Amino acid sequence: MAALRNVLITSAAAKIPLVRAFRAALGGEAKVLTADCAESCPAAQESDGFVQLKRTDEPGALEQLLAVCGARGVALIVPTRDGELPFFAAHRPLFEEKGVRVLVPSPETVRACQDKRDFTRMLERYGYPSIPILDPADPALEFPMFARPVTGSAGKGARRINTKAELASLGPDDLLHPFVEAPELTVDLLMDLDGGRPVQAVARERVLVVAGESKVTRVVDAPKAMRVAMRLGAALGLVGHNTVQAFLHPEVGPLLIEINPRFGGASALSIAAGLDSPRRLLQMLAGDEDAFTPRPIDSGATLYRTDHDTIVPGSGVPGVAVS
Repeated sequence: MAALRNVLITSAAAKIPLVRAFRAALGGEAKVLTADCAESCPAAQESDGFVQLKRTDEPGALEQLLAVCGARGVALIVPTRDGELPFFAAHRPLFEEKGVRVLVPSPETVRACQDKRDFTRMLERYGYPSIPILDPADPALEFPMFARPVTGSAGKGARRINTKAELASLGPDDLLHPFVEAPELTVDLLMDLDGGRPVQAVARERVLVVAGESKVTRVVDAPKAMRVAMRLGAALGLVGHNTVQAFLHPEVGPLLIEINPRFGGASALSIAAGLDSPRRLLQMLAGDEDAFTPRPIDSGATLYRTDHDTIVPGSGVPGVAVS
C-alpha cells in the first residue's frame, strides 16, 4: 500500500487551475490525482494520475473510492461538485477512520447551505444580514424583484422579475426576493480541517458574470463582509476552502446570499492573491501551525477567465487526406 500523502480532487472536470495550485503546493514526491465519472476529463491532463469513478449515487461508489484511496495513498479528498457533497459529508467519519481527510462539513451544514430557503431562515434565526424572502401573493409587492430556485448553483434559473406575468410564472421551487442594486461579492473563506476555526478570508468583486460564472473578478478590501463570513463559518462548522456570496449594500452592509462549502470557479484568484489555501490546507494536514498565520493579500489583483485549449498528442498514425 502506498504511503498516505497524496491529494485526490473529485469531479475534477475542467478545474485545471485548482489542480495546478495543489501541485504547486505539494512539490516533492507527493501527487495530485484527479477523478471524474467521465473518461474524458480535461483536468486529468494536468494531474499526476487519473481515476474514473462511479457516480456517488451508484451502487459500489463508496467501496470503489475507499479502495482507490488505499491503493493510491490518498491523504486528502477535495470534492468540487455540489451534488457530491452530501455523499462525502455522510461518509466523512468512515474516510477519517482510514486516515483520509475530506474537505466537507457535517451533513446538517451541507443541507443548510444547499437549500436556499433553509439558509435564509437560518441567517434570520442567528441574526445575520440576509435578503428576505417575499410572498408572491402579497399585493404590496413592488417591481422589480429577483427570483431563484431553492436549490442549484452557478446562477441557473436566477432571473429578474419585472412584470405581473413573470411573477405569475414562478414555480413552487422558486424563491422571491427584493431586487438589490449593489456590488456582488464572493468571499473565499479558509477554515481549519476540523470545522469551526476561521483562518483567513479574501473578498473579491464579481465584475463580470456570465451564466453564474465569474469571468472577471477583482480582489477588494471589504472587511465587514470578511468578518461576517468568518463568524458564520465558525457558527456552521465549515471546513477547508469555502465561497460565500453576498451583496455589499451601502447602507445595510453585506447581505448574504449563499455559501458553497467548496472551492469556487474563480477561487484561483484568492489563492494567487495570497490566501494560498491549498498550501495551508496541506500544512494543517501535517500539523504545521504556520498555516494559521495571516498572509498578506494583493488587493486589486484581477482574474480574467478565458478559454484555454489543451492538445494531447495522438498515436502518430497518419490520417486520411480528404480532397
